Amino acid sequence: MKNLERLLCFKISGKFAHFRKFYTNASSLSYLIPPRTVITGMLGSILQLPRDSYYEVLNEENCKISVAITPTAFIKKSTQSLNMLHLDYYKKILSGSEFKSIHSPCKMELLISTPNHFIEYLVYVAVPPGSSFFSGLEEKLNELDCGFGLYLGQRQFRACIQDLQTFNAANILPLEQAEFLDSLCLQENVLDLSANEDLHIIMEHMPIHMKQVPAHKKLAPGRETESVKGVMFERHGRRIYGRFKNCCKIGDKVISFY
Repeated sequence: MKNLERLLCFKISGKFAHFRKFYTNASSLSYLIPPRTVITGMLGSILQLPRDSYYEVLNEENCKISVAITPTAFIKKSTQSLNMLHLDYYKKILSGSEFKSIHSPCKMELLISTPNHFIEYLVYVAVPPGSSFFSGLEEKLNELDCGFGLYLGQRQFRACIQDLQTFNAANILPLEQAEFLDSLCLQENVLDLSANEDLHIIMEHMPIHMKQVPAHKKLAPGRETESVKGVMFERHGRRIYGRFKNCCKIGDKVISFY
């Protein structure tokens, strides 16, 4: 792992969240933690970058990102039934023809918390030497300026930022290998797992990077998933023991990036 110049750590929290799994169709299943593409979207929103313009600026080489569930968080899943408007409902209305329903039922998996708890994640953002966007991000976070807004997956699930910390190069120690981990980890960086009997370790396939699709390839400019990787994390944010490569030590914590 390259030496990192600075690293930001902050907490994002809210009462509801939904991070749609890229391979679901009729039923909208949710990841328990935000994929990397969701975090880059949050950073792009905070920095008020135009839509679909930040994919290369915040790619894996230019911006290192990690996430961990905070141990004090309480997150559970709940399936809700939604009655969505049919995709072509406006065409049916304009045609004046008779139709049975303009609704399309859908199941949606929500992340929820209890009245006394929140959905909370620790987000780590690091940059290699020479990066220019970091100072703007740090300034906005210090002022609690979320730019276009901060949401946990969908616009109706508002989030807030707390507990911002900044670490300089002297406090960031790159590790070739580590014996424990306090964040998520790409499965390709897991060399070995110890007996973690009291832990609930989850493996997921998540989108890592998006790319912009030119207008001539679609009806309008858009985006599509460029890379998907296996990601491992602990269900309650507890420390995982084993052997992990490409890690970084910050204080008493060891994290890995995706």
